Amino acid sequence: MKNIRRSIYATMSVALTLCAVNRAVAQTATVTLSSQKQYIRGFGGISHASWLGDLTAAERTLAFGNATGQLGFSVLRIPVTDGSPGSADVATAKAAVAAGAIVFASPWNAAKTYTSADFAAYATHLNGFVSYMKGQGVDLYAISVQNEPDYGSQAGWGSWSAAACHDFVLNYGASITTKLMSCESFNYNKSYYDAILNDSAALANVGVFGTHLYGTAVSAYAYPNFVSKGTGKEMWMTEHYTDSTTDANSWPNALGVASEMHNCMVTGQMSAYVFWPIKRSYGPINSGAVTKRGDCMGQWSKFVRPGFYRVDATASPASGLSLSAYKSDTSVVVVVVNTNSSASTLSISISGSSITSFAKYTTSSSKSLASDGTVTASNGTLSTSFDASSVTSLVGSGNTSVGGSPGTGGSPGTGGSPGTGGSRATGGFATMSTGGSPATGGSRATGGSSMSNAGSPATGGSRATGGSVAVSTGGSPPGVGGTRATGGSPSTGGSPVGVGGLDNATGGLAATGGLAAVGGTLAGVGGNNQTGGVLGAGGAGGTGAQGTGGMVGSAGDENSAGTSGTNDNQTSSDSGSCSCRVAGEHTNSRPLALMGLFGMLALLRRRKNSK
Repeated sequence: MKNIRRSIYATMSVALTLCAVNRAVAQTATVTLSSQKQYIRGFGGISHASWLGDLTAAERTLAFGNATGQLGFSVLRIPVTDGSPGSADVATAKAAVAAGAIVFASPWNAAKTYTSADFAAYATHLNGFVSYMKGQGVDLYAISVQNEPDYGSQAGWGSWSAAACHDFVLNYGASITTKLMSCESFNYNKSYYDAILNDSAALANVGVFGTHLYGTAVSAYAYPNFVSKGTGKEMWMTEHYTDSTTDANSWPNALGVASEMHNCMVTGQMSAYVFWPIKRSYGPINSGAVTKRGDCMGQWSKFVRPGFYRVDATASPASGLSLSAYKSDTSVVVVVVNTNSSASTLSISISGSSITSFAKYTTSSSKSLASDGTVTASNGTLSTSFDASSVTSLVGSGNTSVGGSPGTGGSPGTGGSPGTGGSRATGGFATMSTGGSPATGGSRATGGSSMSNAGSPATGGSRATGGSVAVSTGGSPPGVGGTRATGGSPSTGGSPVGVGGLDNATGGLAATGGLAAVGGTLAGVGGNNQTGGVLGAGGAGGTGAQGTGGMVGSAGDENSAGTSGTNDNQTSSDSGSCSCRVAGEHTNSRPLALMGLFGMLALLRRRKNSK
């Protein structure tokens, strides 16, 4: 009997070790180029000069240029003032347009609670801003009905009901002289969009739906009604930040924006991602330099250019790994976020691709949009390791047999990127000479009613439509090059794959050596960052009220949108235990079946001999 127990224990030990090895080496993902999803309009942020100070010339180049050390932003959001247009944001808008970006504008603090009696004058107000910006050399791509119509009553300014937003779109939308964007809900309140989606006449007057994500769980990003009825329209994430309480260079906290961008693209099927704001201590640019959070955004904005489409892919190939894929006529880009505290290796099969080489770019604790070598693909399949706590872009050039026209309207105009504006490669930040760093710290709303009502500058404008940017889609991506930080990549203690290997002797495994916590999630990456708090009137939903009125975020900021971490409800089902199966994929379990069979045979043989 003692020998029987020993045999059982030995068999179980080998099986469990094999299970762990199987998890480490059999992680796979599939990209299906023929399964086309949403059109990608672009990535970017807002500049609000009257609140936060304008971008300097060097910072504009960092944001909208796409050379080495630059972010390649292709979308700029600016405010519409309540009164007469002003010029505070014009210079930045013109620089964005010159670099090939589009510009859209959002009416800021509603001056009153709007009703149908105000609609005619309001339409004239919006058209006046469009005309002003056109006169400044900026054709706005779109203008929204209202910024955060559902938050005004709590923040101390006016508001719009969902019904009022619908009625304005229905009765006056056709009179607006550029593409009209819906009201932009504070927390993706879908009642503001359902009213339009469910009315074909109103829907015809809207080109873009825009939303913010404050207090919104990742599971609420999905919007079946929009997918069903919004054909030909685009959903944009037009404002959010992942954490305003820590510096944008804090790692791995900065990686949270990569998880959020993945979730917006995959779960939310959004066509644009716009960060609040471009220039801030927690933003993509601070004090004249690109931050680590900016680097994370650049893993999309530099390579997934306007005119790309997202394609179907295994979104969660393993615990702690998130994958999304995109294509143009001439390029395929795969973006992988690894929130694990150890490196992870993944095999990726790209169905329909003849591309044989992918350039690899990584942002991690020691790498900043760094050129990380090339990965060879054979018969459409490649395998590579992803650094611990990192986001990586794999960029391949070649015929993708795309076809099809972009979603709504034309893609943004052509236009080249501005000068290089200095490189961050060669160690350390490039410290662009700036006219002073932006107001750091603090919350988006300084005291009480979300910033002063003193009208933001009338700015904005985008290049007219038509033409496709197609920035560098035919070859390797625009200069990304070197790392900001000197020294090599972080010492991860070895890749979790190839864990000593099986030595084929029945004695078991050759030095499994520790699997570096494969699949273990990295605590604190994005996480549940205040998950919305309480939206009660005036109440503070986070850990600090914000003056009078109060915002719903931590330390006075407007919350950080629920989970910006690891895929919320998309994490794999085996994250807490070894099921010998990777979420969404069937791994090769035959070694386990064989070992189980051998174990049973050994047990029966011992029992027979003992008789």
